[in-house]
Amino acid sequence: MRILLPTDVFPPDGRGGAAWSSHALARALLSRGHEVTALVPIRGQRGVVHADALGVPAVRVGYAAPSLPVVQNYFRHERFWPVLAEAIVAEARRGPLPQVLHAQHVQTTPAAVLAGEQLGVPVVVTVRDHWPWHYFATGLHGDQVPYGRPGWPGLATELPTRLGPLRGILALAGLPYMLAHQRRRAQYLARADAVIAVSSYIAKRLAGMVQPERLHVLPNMLDMAANATIATAPPATKWEGDLLLFVGKLEANKGAGLLPAIFRELRAPGMPNVPPFTLVIAGDGALRDRLTAELGTLGIQVQMLNWASHDEVLRLMKQSTLLLFPSTWGEPLSRVLLEASGMGTPILAMPTGGTQDIIHDGITGAVAATPRIFAQRMAELLLDPVARNRLGEGARAFARTHFAYEAVLPRYEHLYHTVYH
Repeated sequence: MRILLPTDVFPPDGRGGAAWSSHALARALLSRGHEVTALVPIRGQRGVVHADALGVPAVRVGYAAPSLPVVQNYFRHERFWPVLAEAIVAEARRGPLPQVLHAQHVQTTPAAVLAGEQLGVPVVVTVRDHWPWHYFATGLHGDQVPYGRPGWPGLATELPTRLGPLRGILALAGLPYMLAHQRRRAQYLARADAVIAVSSYIAKRLAGMVQPERLHVLPNMLDMAANATIATAPPATKWEGDLLLFVGKLEANKGAGLLPAIFRELRAPGMPNVPPFTLVIAGDGALRDRLTAELGTLGIQVQMLNWASHDEVLRLMKQSTLLLFPSTWGEPLSRVLLEASGMGTPILAMPTGGTQDIIHDGITGAVAATPRIFAQRMAELLLDPVARNRLGEGARAFARTHFAYEAVLPRYEHLYHTVYH
């Protein structure tokens, strides 16, 4: 089949899980003999540029957007959608018409729908976060408190929380646009031929927005063999003692802000003494300075790597004593957890959102719902290598049957053939 993948982010520019999940899908399809091209919006670029993106043919479509709240969103979306749709149509007509357009995220979904309707080609959309029901796509009020489908009261109170009092109040003038924009997102999603939820949690959140017969739960996938090959080389990072690894943005919703509380509990009276360890943090974000200060005050040995390369992260996962994943938002289906599972890394996570599709407590990992319980479980696992190894082996076995290319890709191919015919 010929498949076009419009995707908001894509390696090597995209650092997050959505970029790597889109790339993994593209590589898997190419390995099965399909013809695949990614179409990627690039802010600040002029025109259309054809390039290779880590083994995937890609078309990078430029656009401009000023750095002003609300106004920037209009330029990234409504003003850009017809431009991107035109680029998708042009790419589609460079050869035989594609059988499927598979949009990977919020910015590219409306453009893919517009292009698909013009070409007469079916459109599949993957939902990897909360964008269909939340303007900011996290499902958290101010990145702090989970809430459902916010209308104008939710957005009106969230703007000052996110932007600060003055900028937030000024941004209230854009509230009518924000609400209309949210409706437009949902309307375009409703016009897709099929919608993929990456987890059962996301599927439940889409209930009522997408007709049941068009909604499919298909997880992100792993090339376990390729990752294992990468991880045979030793990581460049050095540490002392056990390796505790945190991978992700240093933002509140990713649970990075809970790390000081967790390690404070680990040092609390009555907690067992654990072997020496180093906490390696692979990521960057707004909480970096606060984490450095608070963890330093606790006497925790920390290494901050900023944004380590994808290969380095895989190598660290392979060597980790324990991966810490205290994420507090409604995780759709974490790429970090998938890749750690495929490496056979013992995982300790908070049971939020789609995490429970990956981590089954005591079988494929361990879960803990509060910082104190998290610290207790961490101490238990640091003192019990047999239990850690059992969790790592369970995680790898589950990944092989539920997330590996060989298990998941035929389900994607079946869906493509279904919407095409």
